[in-house]
Amino acid sequence: MKISLVIPVYNEQEILAEVLEKYTSDLKNVCKEIEGTYEIVAVNDGCTDESVRILKDHAKLNRNIRIVNLDQRYGKESAITAGMEATTGDIIILADVDLLNPIGIFEKILIEYFEGSNIVYAYREGIGFENTRRKVSDRIIRLATKVFGVEGKYTGKANIMLYSRAAADVLIAIPNKNKYLRTMDNWTGFEIKKIQYSTNYTKQEIRAKVQVAKLTARANGCPYAHRSRAREHTPSKIYSLTCLLLSVLLIGGWIALLQFTNIQWMWTLVVSITAFMLLLASFLFFARAIMIKRIGTVHKDEETLYIVESVIN
Repeated sequence: MKISLVIPVYNEQEILAEVLEKYTSDLKNVCKEIEGTYEIVAVNDGCTDESVRILKDHAKLNRNIRIVNLDQRYGKESAITAGMEATTGDIIILADVDLLNPIGIFEKILIEYFEGSNIVYAYREGIGFENTRRKVSDRIIRLATKVFGVEGKYTGKANIMLYSRAAADVLIAIPNKNKYLRTMDNWTGFEIKKIQYSTNYTKQEIRAKVQVAKLTARANGCPYAHRSRAREHTPSKIYSLTCLLLSVLLIGGWIALLQFTNIQWMWTLVVSITAFMLLLASFLFFARAIMIKRIGTVHKDEETLYIVESVIN
């Protein structure tokens, strides 16, 4: 049995080496128990820092590490899709370059696989306010998918995902280049098993480790490339800002009007409900701009949304 771990990489030079060592150690321990083998498919999503050099250095020392180079940056979903298509294992695990993922997490989700689950979502328990923020944003996005009639059911954001070869083959066979797995996983017909796990670090410890890594990289003469996210001004964002502006103007104008005239309570109630609906619409459009625009790209069947420049085995 072979395990394929897919990790999308974009400007992760500060923590990449430590995460690779952690993942490699975890996979070796798991493979000893199941008498299997592993491969790590690292997808270079147009890195501009020292991440590629770090990947090549580790690949020279470990022949189980493979590098898929995209010709430019296409985004996480495209990188994951390219990585899945390059896998050769019986089990595919998707994970980010994330120090918060603890040793032993792969063993935990593999237990669910051996109990019969073809798709496993592992959610990391939030730390403090992060947990509340994640729940609120998840509820808003779920509501947005229902209101705007998005094809596919939103399954939530998982930190680590596991697929059997059967489930992965169904996803790979779908003729869409850019696969938004949070909705398309439902298209496979397999039940999704969800589990939770806790991290060994706090947010403060992670920030401290990253800061030390940055200082070390600079001391060694390595350039530090800031991570950047593409910002697209979609109609949904315009609608969101418009609704927000209208609600603010409505409330502000109504408060100013109350200073000079006596208005019946019924009109106050009507204005309050209207302002609330505008605010709700603003939130929904904002959620749509963030997530649903990605889901829309999976339906562009004839468009090639990424190009693999090379594969280093």
